[in-house]
Amino acid sequence: MKRVLVPLDGSDFAEQALDPGVALAIRDGAEIHLLSVVSTEPPIPLTFADPALLGGWVDEEGARKQAYIERTAAGVAARAGGCGVEAHVRVGRVDAIIREVAEEFDVDLVVATTHGRGAFQRVWLGSTADRLLRSLERPLLLLPPTPAGADRFAEAQIRHVLVPLDGSKAAEAALDVLPLVLPGSEGVRLTLATVVEEGFALPAAYLPHAVSEESVRDERRKKAAAYLAATSQRVEGDGLGAPETHVLTADSAAHGLLRYCKEADVDMIALSTHGRSGVSRFAVGSVADKLVRGAGIPVLVIRRPSDESP
Repeated sequence: MKRVLVPLDGSDFAEQALDPGVALAIRDGAEIHLLSVVSTEPPIPLTFADPALLGGWVDEEGARKQAYIERTAAGVAARAGGCGVEAHVRVGRVDAIIREVAEEFDVDLVVATTHGRGAFQRVWLGSTADRLLRSLERPLLLLPPTPAGADRFAEAQIRHVLVPLDGSKAAEAALDVLPLVLPGSEGVRLTLATVVEEGFALPAAYLPHAVSEESVRDERRKKAAAYLAATSQRVEGDGLGAPETHVLTADSAAHGLLRYCKEADVDMIALSTHGRSGVSRFAVGSVADKLVRGAGIPVLVIRRPSDESP
């Protein structure tokens, strides 16, 4: 890994991404890029103001963000050893600017918290994280806010990692980016899981050669287990250790994965997502936002190419 990008909005919550981002950069000797954005979506009262007032707010906010990011960069540089530290302040829509900077500097990983509060207590990282899930074409490590002093991404605390798979090569892209945050497998439990969704009962009278719903699920479980076993062998050959495999059954993929996270004490999820919205989202891609919101643990996301299908 050569470059890490950490977007900040000036809040304590957003700054919880700093320590993990800096630690990962130090581990690989990577450049650290800190970014703060003057949003072109200002607080609601200003949207009704005259252009002069709005322009004045942008200038004032820009100066405040510049002072903040330079101060933060100086603190990071003091503890980052030989890693280079660059500070950026841009004006625009937050998620678009993060994508722009990530592409401009060819960053390998974006590290951000899922919520934050910037000027005027206006949340932008929460909605930004949601947009980035659907649009960022770089690996994204999303960290849930934690109480003061807590660190959910300390290396010693990531002991069990879950990789949800849906049978597609695109979903397996998550395994390719996992070494960005877990360079070794020693002491880390890696689980590959897929979910067989429970369906509605099928009335046999309408099917000439009907089989029971349970037998259909059994066949799907067997195919899923065979797929996971083959994938596990490939992963072990790639140096990530010998993964466990689990075929889960639930009314939905999200519910099954969230339940497993709780029952098995999962510390991090790594997954691939299509980044589509609405009814066009499917398989693992359709549950990414539910896992980010519901699991309460770090989630490493890689966006699949939009033309891939399971």
